[in-house]
Amino acid sequence: MPKKFHWEKLGERMVPVLRALGDLNRMKIIKILASNPEHSLCVSEIAEMIGITQPATSQHIKVLGNSGILVPKRVQNRTYYSINSQQLREYNEIIDHMFRMAFVRCEYDGDCDNCPIRKDCYA
Repeated sequence: MPKKFHWEKLGERMVPVLRALGDLNRMKIIKILASNPEHSLCVSEIAEMIGITQPATSQHIKVLGNSGILVPKRVQNRTYYSINSQQLREYNEIIDHMFRMAFVRCEYDGDCDNCPIRKDCYA
């Protein structure tokens, strides 16, 4: 029977985020919006800046929005998007922690149910 790690819920939460970050065009969208936090942009503006179609841009924005990375703001018949800086920082901290802990040897060989401390892995 496979081991059940206590940090699996965190991993399950981060999989869609890592998938969202795993595309060059989505990374471009994040860079554009994060480096200009005072400006929200609509799909057509973002599409023009990264050089892809509006439908493709809309799909990328949907993925980023579902991950909580983008914040939509409706103005008349357009939706403008900005970065959810707080959420992006939280994801950054989680990813950094996951990578740091990946290189720490577990004295209980990943058997979280028998670990007396269970506090410093991926909780």
